[in-house]
Amino acid sequence: MGGSWKVAYADFVTALMAFFLLMWIINMASDETKAVLAEFFTPEYWENVSAGGQGSRSGNISGRTGKTRDLEALTPADRTYLAVAQKLRETLSAQHIPPEARGVSTDKDGILLQVNADAMFHPNSAELLPEGEKVLDEVADILGEYNMFVVVRGHADYQEKGNDQYPGKWELSTARATACARYLVSSAGVRPSLIKAVGYGDIRPLVPGNTPEEAAKNRRVEFFFHRPEVSGTAVPY
Repeated sequence: MGGSWKVAYADFVTALMAFFLLMWIINMASDETKAVLAEFFTPEYWENVSAGGQGSRSGNISGRTGKTRDLEALTPADRTYLAVAQKLRETLSAQHIPPEARGVSTDKDGILLQVNADAMFHPNSAELLPEGEKVLDEVADILGEYNMFVVVRGHADYQEKGNDQYPGKWELSTARATACARYLVSSAGVRPSLIKAVGYGDIRPLVPGNTPEEAAKNRRVEFFFHRPEVSGTAVPY
């Protein structure tokens, strides 16, 4: 047997030391750092990476945009964005909003939350459902906890006709965005200066909308969270 056991024993001790060092690092890490680490173990993250890391504003709303980067290379803003994205995913999942009705992604400018209008509003209207109010309560928590601004964007699908109060797609999509902003201010106590609201009618569909499932994806509300220093042309409206 000779001295080969010494090599095996040395490898074992090295692995054991590495394990205890990892446990110590995790124990000392902040909640924000743990949230960043957790992002790398989500199926959505690796599905996005395997797909080439393409962004989600044009339609892919399941994961984080951008390519894999070392944790050491993440800026404080990046870490905040990842922590917020993870919190949103966990909260929406706990609220039993189905995955096909929601999506969260991040990029260098902020976090995009997309929720199908059917999960937030009564059909063909801008009247909030209780489930919609729960989503907005979470939006308010994010704004307060992380010192962020939000742009609320309303979208309709091409088949929606509105009603007597909202006679067209522009009015309906704008009314949905405005209803969200009004709730955030009047019921959730968010400062009006932190919110912008805009409606797009049906001019920015995610998918063609030829089926009921595709139409449901297009009638949606988007919340783009960004930090105060991200302003001007960097904020997508």
